[in-house]
Amino acid sequence: MTAAHEDVAPELIDAMVRLRPGGMTWRRTFPGRPDQVSEARRFVRFLLTDSPFRQDAEQVVAELAANAVRHTASGRPYGTFIVEVVRRPEVTGVTVHDSGLGPVPALAHPALLGESGRGLALVAALASQVGSQGSPSHGHSVWARFLAVRHPTG
Repeated sequence: MTAAHEDVAPELIDAMVRLRPGGMTWRRTFPGRPDQVSEARRFVRFLLTDSPFRQDAEQVVAELAANAVRHTASGRPYGTFIVEVVRRPEVTGVTVHDSGLGPVPALAHPALLGESGRGLALVAALASQVGSQGSPSHGHSVWARFLAVRHPTG
């Protein structure tokens, strides 16, 4: 059974988010396997079902989770990655935390005919802000934020 957001007015959802100082935050740990990328995407879809950023956030998490599994210790046996979703009235954010050992993720200009290297460029194109922090020894966090644009009335 899936929840239908049409039954809840967007104003009520925003009011609920505003009740919590700092908004609402959810985290989930996933096994570091390729099949878990779609599960991470489903997790974001569920939490942001009524958000205008749902599809972009899903795509971003899918890309970041795939990178974690492919390029870091998260993809090794018993490895994991963590997906974090933060929701505030003014910003929605997603972060993927990996288990380290890979290079610090950086936005690069992919080769025109290259088969890889476009993932973070896609993330940067979809999100309002993108960043990363961490180290190969302690793991990395790559985040994307989607900013709500409020138009003044009048």
